[in-house]
Amino acid sequence: MILTIYPILFFILIFWGARRERGDFFVQGKMLRAAACIGVILHHLAQHSTGYGSVYKGPVTVFNDLGIVFTAVFFFFSGFGLITSVYNKPDYLKTFLQRRLPTVLIPFWCVNLLLLLVRRLFYGIRSSLPDLLKDLSGLTLVDSNSWFIIEIVLLYLLFFLLFRLIRKKNAALFLLCVGVILLIRYGSLQGHDTGAAVHWFKGEWWYNSTIAFVFGALYARFQQIDRFLFRHAGAFCILSILLFAAALYGSVYTVRRYGYYDGNRSSAMITLASQTAVCLVFLLMILVVNMNLSIGNRALRYVSRISLELYLIHGWFLDLFFDGMRLSDPLRYALVILCSLLAASVLCPPDRWLSRKLTSLLTPRQKPVETLERELQKKRRKKWIRIAAGLLLVSALAVLFLSGRRWLFAKKEYEEEMEALRSARVGDEVLWGYYNTDTLSPGPERLTWIVLRKDGDSVCLLSREGLAGSVYHHKHEAVSWEESDLRQLINSSEFTDMFSRYERESMVERGGDLVSLLSAKEAQTYFDSDRSRELQITDAAAASGTNINHLSKDHNWDMKGYRSSWWWLRGDNGVEDIYAPIVTVDGTIEKKEKNVNRPNGAVRPVIRVNCR
Repeated sequence: MILTIYPILFFILIFWGARRERGDFFVQGKMLRAAACIGVILHHLAQHSTGYGSVYKGPVTVFNDLGIVFTAVFFFFSGFGLITSVYNKPDYLKTFLQRRLPTVLIPFWCVNLLLLLVRRLFYGIRSSLPDLLKDLSGLTLVDSNSWFIIEIVLLYLLFFLLFRLIRKKNAALFLLCVGVILLIRYGSLQGHDTGAAVHWFKGEWWYNSTIAFVFGALYARFQQIDRFLFRHAGAFCILSILLFAAALYGSVYTVRRYGYYDGNRSSAMITLASQTAVCLVFLLMILVVNMNLSIGNRALRYVSRISLELYLIHGWFLDLFFDGMRLSDPLRYALVILCSLLAASVLCPPDRWLSRKLTSLLTPRQKPVETLERELQKKRRKKWIRIAAGLLLVSALAVLFLSGRRWLFAKKEYEEEMEALRSARVGDEVLWGYYNTDTLSPGPERLTWIVLRKDGDSVCLLSREGLAGSVYHHKHEAVSWEESDLRQLINSSEFTDMFSRYERESMVERGGDLVSLLSAKEAQTYFDSDRSRELQITDAAAASGTNINHLSKDHNWDMKGYRSSWWWLRGDNGVEDIYAPIVTVDGTIEKKEKNVNRPNGAVRPVIRVNCR
């Protein structure tokens, strides 16, 4: 198959110009990280073309399972470099943060900014100001590949704090290793993201190769083991290659057999153990091979200079630009790699310039004798700083006012809502509560509800739109409505805080719940047709990953751009089932179509209000 050319080219890239000698380890580290960067791109391309390994596409299919070992290379050399420097450079920590953080954060922020601009200008994706700031800073990730930057920054900070506070370096190193292992354990307990936003440590890729950082740190501290490995390099080379082949096979088997997604904690731990083993054996293999073989050529040296930008930006072309195009796999590989290299080459020089500028500003210097001109420059700079601070303060006050307006006028709005409820008829739309529905607004918006039923002073309300996306239950198991995670979610503060205290006092619990869903029987009763049950979701729900499906059968083509989403219904009380009832995109009611752990089902809450 023609895709075989890419593993061959990857092999040539690594070993072209290799020499039978032991090279400088720091130089070799740069070459290996450059090769690992290209390996990560091939890994993501292979995932795309092979359906995560489900379709065999020749030798390139193996890259689907090699991403973890390529990532381990980055973690290993990060740990190795930090410990080597702190043990051998007396003043290493004095300017550590000023020098190290800008080199990773400036490219990260620049790529985030460009991606947000591209999404806004070419794809029309808008975000509220708080979400925009979260995406730009990295509190939520607009590109899932940039998780590595967040984790490596956290490891830098942990390293700096421990070695700064603890004088005994061996003790600090011990605590660093313990801290990283605890971080791995923490990540293994966090589960996975189910929406479009990417949150910290929500996925096994955040921690399944992190043990390599510990290995790199310990190898730097006890590098005298090199003498033993060097004396038996030939035997260890053969042994490590065989061990890697066996460990890789075991890792692939455990991922297929157990994995991280079945909700079973022991399965996740077995999978993590096998992936830890393959990372450590792979690193041992490249260490032993490097004792007799020095790699390096112009291509690797060039990639090493742009590797960070290349890593951060390649996902754009794979997932954003070329994903929807009908391209052959070989052409897609070529376009993604070439465009990524070109974009990284353009981004790297300004990133480096900004990093140097920020580092020089943050690094303390001996103050020179200030001339009159410098004094004037200083005054002008202070003036602009005061203006900028004033603008930021005004903006912050405006955001606070807009986000807090619901509390300032809660009593008045409540009285207006109650008056509207008393006069409303079945089918009318009324306002009740606030929720984030518009990605362009800096705060939550008034919520619109449909009056489903009136019984004297009691009014049953259903949200007009789908407000969010969720699973019915996180585990793939038979569950009743009473025990479901969705019931807990919609009665948690995330949902109930949409109502003011005045509104909550007037709301009536239903089966012990302040907020609930319609049952299948109610969805059949309250709507007169399938089409009337079709649901549109809010812009905020769509941006967070709630399903937006194909046009329904009643909206095959119209100029309004209508999109219908399927939404969850409440299961029958006391009945456990592996399926949960839904309303489909066509408005039909189905009880056996969606498993309870199917992600991104729209949530359409129902409430009862006593309007006396």
